[in-house]
Amino acid sequence: MSFMSLINQDSNIFIHSLALMKKNGYPIVLTGAGCLAQMTLDFMDREALNVNHIAVNDAWLTTETRLNGRQVESLESLASLPTPHNYIVALQYVTPELRALLAKNGAEVLIFDPSFIGVNTCDYLTYEYVDKHQHAFASLYEQLGDDRSRQTLIAFLNQRISARHGAYADVFEPIHYFPADLITFKENEIFIDCGAYNGDSIAAFLKALRSQGISQAAGIIAFEPDEKNYQALVKNTASVPNCRNVKKGVWSSDTTLYFSSGLALSSKLSEQVTEESIELAALDSIVKDEKVTFIKMDVEGAELEALKGASHILQNHRPVLAISVYHKPDDLLAIPAYIQSVNENYRFYLRAHHPLHAFELVLYALPA
Repeated sequence: MSFMSLINQDSNIFIHSLALMKKNGYPIVLTGAGCLAQMTLDFMDREALNVNHIAVNDAWLTTETRLNGRQVESLESLASLPTPHNYIVALQYVTPELRALLAKNGAEVLIFDPSFIGVNTCDYLTYEYVDKHQHAFASLYEQLGDDRSRQTLIAFLNQRISARHGAYADVFEPIHYFPADLITFKENEIFIDCGAYNGDSIAAFLKALRSQGISQAAGIIAFEPDEKNYQALVKNTASVPNCRNVKKGVWSSDTTLYFSSGLALSSKLSEQVTEESIELAALDSIVKDEKVTFIKMDVEGAELEALKGASHILQNHRPVLAISVYHKPDDLLAIPAYIQSVNENYRFYLRAHHPLHAFELVLYALPA
């Protein structure tokens, strides 16, 4: 059986629906004003596709509600117009009430999985990409350590290719970063949290430790470059023993990079100087003496560069790795390949940690 026979989706519902919208010529309404709408609007801008209106329900609308500087309108008002409209729904969850509202004058109503757009990338996963790299994907498929990992890989690829909901929900794992069927802790755990946010993963780590009869970690080093998040991190870990917080991001070297945009999910790191900068550090330069046992990374598409900055740790300590691999199309191939190039004594597993969208795909690399 060929690997491609497992890929049962070959077209993208978003791209297909956009073609129908362009053909019917009715106004296009982007429904939503949060991070998913931001991703979708950025994608539309890159593809030179015009969005005529941005709208949300009246319950969420204020005069200050804007997206990319554009005024957000009343969805109820647009849906009550006699002229047909096309709707692109960029929301986490779609209620029956919303479906009924859009059906009033909806010519095309597109409900899709916006995760296909990716994060901090201009590329998205296509059938053609998977076909081109089918031997590499087949190799990864064979390397995965259990059937659930293989099912997760196929579900992720099919949902990302199609932008249709369904496949990913079937393999959902609710325990993020520390699933009990994969992670067994020992005494003297030293945990590195890259992309620590407000300390939520540290809290989950400590809960998982206690569930296995270990009262506390030997050490925790948390990296978080965002000022607001960092302040929350410091506050939330104030009573956590042996926890050190570092107000930096992680990268392949110690450097300063800049944001090309001030928009959270669409911001990209660049060497070109702008007003918004981020201090970055290589893990190998910060963590010198500690025997690291676990590294978690969710750093908005910078995971590969961050791993390059931890090559000494991987070579010498072989920590458990929980690495996000859903931001860019090549993450799934490039990240495990890099880990193996540094230390071939790892076993790979995949788990899906979002109940609906094909986000939060984590590669678990366990020392063999």
